[in-house]
Amino acid sequence: MKKLIILIFLFLSYVNASHAMDYYDLKPGFWAYMDIENLTDNNLIIGYPNHKFEPEKYATRAEYAAAVIKVLNQEEIPIETMYSFDDADANHWAWKYIIRAVNLDIIKPADNSHFYPEDYVTRSEIITFLVNILKSEDITKQEAITALQNAYTDFDDIPDWFKVTAGKAEVLNVIAKEPPRENYLDYDKYVTRAQLAVFMANLKRTTDGYTAEKIKEEKSPKIAEGITIENVLYDEDVATIPAKSVLPVMISGQISSNESYPGEMFQARFANNIVDEEHHLLLSKDIILIGKILDTTQSKYFLRNGELIFELSAANNKNLLTRILGYAECETTNIEANKLKKAVKTVVKGRNFKVKDGQIIYIKLLKPIRVNIVTNQVLD
Repeated sequence: MKKLIILIFLFLSYVNASHAMDYYDLKPGFWAYMDIENLTDNNLIIGYPNHKFEPEKYATRAEYAAAVIKVLNQEEIPIETMYSFDDADANHWAWKYIIRAVNLDIIKPADNSHFYPEDYVTRSEIITFLVNILKSEDITKQEAITALQNAYTDFDDIPDWFKVTAGKAEVLNVIAKEPPRENYLDYDKYVTRAQLAVFMANLKRTTDGYTAEKIKEEKSPKIAEGITIENVLYDEDVATIPAKSVLPVMISGQISSNESYPGEMFQARFANNIVDEEHHLLLSKDIILIGKILDTTQSKYFLRNGELIFELSAANNKNLLTRILGYAECETTNIEANKLKKAVKTVVKGRNFKVKDGQIIYIKLLKPIRVNIVTNQVLD
């Protein structure tokens, strides 16, 4: 009888142990041990075939997509839009998760043909993704600042554009805080696999019972101040900035209708956020723009002004923004876009179009730009 009891005890111990993978590189005293074990027990996070978790290894976009879809219990939702990426297809181990995460707008593809599944994700990206998933009451910028100041020693390093999002995440208690740097947001650092597990465990505690419809319903456009564009058209979450809209761009380096040449590259930024009349953020001033000269027309006295035709692409998502036509220099940054059309008509004939480093030019779109105002992805 005694032997039978011992055998039963050993069997039960074996069964219980089989519910939680024993990672060779994870000890019970590790700061994220409980969250990793709980997620593993419920098959919500994936270890490696060699029975290692590699907690200090950086998490990839594919690993994030897999974890967040599992945690939200959305593995079997119907796929509404089938995407085709050059670097991720049905043969990729995380494809079923990637395609669903993109459909739910809880992670953005890099562009229309790339997902970059093996790229690492930063803490600011994860925090932004999670805040977009979660329903939260709007908080003021000052409330966000107060929450962050009380929590993080590196508050002064947190960029202004990220403070409201980070403040919401802090209030929602979803941020992974790893000792001994629990008082540092480290917004620009890559997320480790251990941190990803804690982010996901925090998300799970907040979202148990979420449905795909609820996730989509709770995502909302970002609100910002900036240069207002009129006559923006909408098709659900997709905004179309019409052709002939005028946008302020600050140039890095120098371009000139008389000295630049087709193929020349330059860098630029929007001089301010671009918003619609309801203050929905369309294009962020933080986007780094890469310009390429397409064509030049030199000025000729009494006959014509110089012109430059160039295209801009967003360096952070590799999407072409639009082909645009630069008109003239302008030192004023506070003129609203709808008042600029008169200004650009007063240029004296024969003027060389020349812009120095840090100066602002106003550009007229030669074709519309379509933007998803929830994800802020430039579509075309």
